[in-house]
Amino acid sequence: MALTKNFAGLQNLMARHPIMAVIGLVGAQIAINGVQRSLPYTSENMATKYLLAAGLYGMIGTVLGPLMHLGGPLVTRAAMYTGALVSGLTVAAMTAPSEQYLQWSGPLMMGFAAVFAASIATAFLPPTGNLGGGVYMIAVYGGVVLFSAMMLYQTQSIVAQCERTPHYMHYDPISASIGIYMTTINLFVRILSILSNSKRK
Repeated sequence: MALTKNFAGLQNLMARHPIMAVIGLVGAQIAINGVQRSLPYTSENMATKYLLAAGLYGMIGTVLGPLMHLGGPLVTRAAMYTGALVSGLTVAAMTAPSEQYLQWSGPLMMGFAAVFAASIATAFLPPTGNLGGGVYMIAVYGGVVLFSAMMLYQTQSIVAQCERTPHYMHYDPISASIGIYMTTINLFVRILSILSNSKRK
């Protein structure tokens, strides 16, 4: 009961001060992830790294909490579509005959900058106008394309790292999986937004 009240209070605070809440949460996520990545993947640090990763995932869950008000069936459909998309992209990346997706780092960075700027702009431009509608399309539909491509790149990058890491060095699967997790969350949020808008029409 106390946990539910604390969660509701945090959501109310985010609703009253959305910009400050987003800045604070993003800053906290970057800090937690930075500390987690700075720790080598050894038996001494493993518990700490898992706790930091769990804290990061819990913070992201707090941000996604308000989306659950869109309704269970809609959220379930978005989760199913996201799972199917991520599964297909993962298989495609792992079975690719070459490491072609690893050459996409430059275009992905430019695409991420464009989608990030469009996502920020949607907070100030209403989607009903021509400019706002175009920015919204870039943020949502362009985001689906971008993060799908990023999933291919990240999956193939993880495979390459596993194959090339010498046996005497510790490969860090926790840090590697966080990138996949964040990409999956971004795909889920955008697919949910598309389904929600389609339901209103």
